[in-house]
Amino acid sequence: MIITIARQCGCGALHIGEQLSAFYGIPFYTRKNLLEMARQKGVLEEMDDFFEERPVDELMFAISQFDDEPKVANCKAFEILYDLIGSQDCIIIGRCGNYIFRNRKDLVSIFLKGSLQGRISAIVKEEHISHEEAKQFVHDLDESRVRYHKYYTGMKWGEANDYDLCFDSIRLGTENSADFIEQYIREINLK
Repeated sequence: MIITIARQCGCGALHIGEQLSAFYGIPFYTRKNLLEMARQKGVLEEMDDFFEERPVDELMFAISQFDDEPKVANCKAFEILYDLIGSQDCIIIGRCGNYIFRNRKDLVSIFLKGSLQGRISAIVKEEHISHEEAKQFVHDLDESRVRYHKYYTGMKWGEANDYDLCFDSIRLGTENSADFIEQYIREINLK
């Protein structure tokens, strides 16, 4: 089983992923883990922008707005990530996981969202920054993810039809969100 978690900034994805990882006893991959795996396999240089989730060049992003297909060059990034993960059971945060692993029959794709104020408050606590700084941080990171996802997949980030579950993790809270995902997996008889 592979669980992919896409998220708006400040929705608690890392904590939810950690809880799911502990519950299922499977690896949990974040940007840092994946960067280290890519470094060990010697593929980091060709994957650096992808793994770092860097905003794409504005000209390239503008061009990608007219194309619903991912760029052929970007498919190399998908292949490398797919090869790094293989068929193992795991949880992946971000990295267009719902798209890259869409053909795995054991995929459970999640999108976490929440109210802007709730997400800003979460970032204030998590990052120990002011409300204004957190507001800008949330805005900038979400905008970067919109561009990143569109550029690499040709799809609209956060579109509910592209995920098994799309829900407000701010309202549910971390523990209840993890329980909700576990219940969904039980109900579809995946694990």
